[in-house]
Amino acid sequence: MNRLGAALVGCAFLAAGAAQAEVTIANVWMRPAAAGAARADAYADLRTGTPATLVAVRTPAARRVDIVVHDPRDPSSVPHVVEKLAIPRGETRFALKGSVLRLIDVTQAIAPGHPVPLRFELADESGKLTTVEAQVEVRGFVGAPAAMR
Repeated sequence: MNRLGAALVGCAFLAAGAAQAEVTIANVWMRPAAAGAARADAYADLRTGTPATLVAVRTPAARRVDIVVHDPRDPSSVPHVVEKLAIPRGETRFALKGSVLRLIDVTQAIAPGHPVPLRFELADESGKLTTVEAQVEVRGFVGAPAAMR
């Protein structure tokens, strides 16, 4: 193989490694919440080609975001807050009745039509930090519908 061929193969391997390390966040949503609410849960699917550690989630809509871990398939599982979470290669879900992203001390009204930014901070195996931002879709009614009052 000549030098040009070897360089092209090397570039292909580097590009494949970079593609695997990419983190995507999808299906990000939450219910409406009033400003001053003690808490509100958000849900998301994280996908990554390589293992990573979720070290923080931040938003201007709350004082802090807790990573709450719970496995509803395990009867002994109790929801608990973790400081950081190992994210394996593939998909990790934060979903209704499972692990969630809990906004603590909501600082602004969260209503349909007004997306809420969430910033995910992840560290790869070498400790390099990556930040990925997603817009939370707010779904549901603000207050009780008139038919339910």
